[in-house]
Amino acid sequence: MIDQTKPHVLIVDDDESICKTLSAILNAEGYQTTTANTAKEAIEKTANQFFNIALLDIKLPDIDGIQLLAKLQEVSPQTKKIIVTGYPSLKNAVEALNFGADSYLMKPIDPSELLKSIKAKLAVQQTDEKIIRRKLNEWVQTQSLKSGSNFPAFLEQTARELTDFGLTKTQAKIFITLISLGVASASEIAALSKIRREEVYRIIPELEKRGIITRKIQTPRKFAVTNPETAIKILIKTKFDAMKEEINKVERKRAEIVSRLRTIELPVEKSVASIEVISQRNQVYARLTEIAQNAKKYLDMAAKLENLILVYSNRSRNLTDHILRKVKIRIITESHGYEGLAKELVAASKTSGNSVELRFVERLPFSLIIADDAEAMWGEGQPATEDFPASFWANDPMQIAILKMSFENLWNGSATKHS
Repeated sequence: MIDQTKPHVLIVDDDESICKTLSAILNAEGYQTTTANTAKEAIEKTANQFFNIALLDIKLPDIDGIQLLAKLQEVSPQTKKIIVTGYPSLKNAVEALNFGADSYLMKPIDPSELLKSIKAKLAVQQTDEKIIRRKLNEWVQTQSLKSGSNFPAFLEQTARELTDFGLTKTQAKIFITLISLGVASASEIAALSKIRREEVYRIIPELEKRGIITRKIQTPRKFAVTNPETAIKILIKTKFDAMKEEINKVERKRAEIVSRLRTIELPVEKSVASIEVISQRNQVYARLTEIAQNAKKYLDMAAKLENLILVYSNRSRNLTDHILRKVKIRIITESHGYEGLAKELVAASKTSGNSVELRFVERLPFSLIIADDAEAMWGEGQPATEDFPASFWANDPMQIAILKMSFENLWNGSATKHS
């Protein structure tokens, strides 16, 4: 476990014994250390984690320390870089300083000189960070005065809302902060968002992969946000694709699971009269469709517009044709604004050579569907709250007879008729 409160030093040297010796010296002084034996390994570790100090050997097996120095300056400009070499030369020293080295030490390393140099560079680093924080705080105060908003509160609330789009709260905070800054380094993002710099370094590549953050080709490395509208569209599409894949996965398993469940069904007499309570919305809609598809002679429906669309207009073509060809339909619905639906139903009935009778009432006292005097489902016509009301299903002849009488009374009392 990395202790974020202790300065972290990256030691890059192809000599494993030197790495162990330097780690022991620095660990004894309270520093955390990570070692790398090649430039490639050092670059990989720096890309995913922030190091306060990097000790770089100038002679490495893959590329030399000067080239590594230039790469690390691009990847992590805030890291203080100390070149270590057993082959000192004026040329090496000048190149190192030109490519961003903060100090230059010669082997064999004097532990006291090493610790002194690290301490001095950490002090400079802390001063730099204080300057960044002060500038950003001044920026936040200026923006807050202009807009009348509080940025920390705005950041917290908006980040919470962006989690609905598939981002974690920390990812969302980095995204929002970068929008506010326009173009910024990882350290500037960390300072304004109050997220640990190590977390920013870790998360930025994830946001780059998602296509909502872009990397500027410049030194020091900075980042920008894809156009916010485009970024949100990308997030929505990503979440939609993931949900679609999850639905497809479940759908692929459906037939197998249904077949397996059929094997454990007891031979219950299906004609046994019963009444059932159905309280879940999707279950109600599924049962409505099932009843409509089972009907062979007639369907009587008293329903709100959305249920009519679900059972009649919004079904598959095969189901709609099946109903129109074989079933006589009587529909009662509410009058306000539904005349267009009436015309569609009448037109559909004429095309198929069948009749659909439709009548209007001002207010439905109940919702009801009866098929062939064999089964029915009913519920409240106008729920008093937003909660979905319970519905009831029955194949009990006595209950269906009562429901049939209620439907006939409503049918005969309706004022407007279409046939």
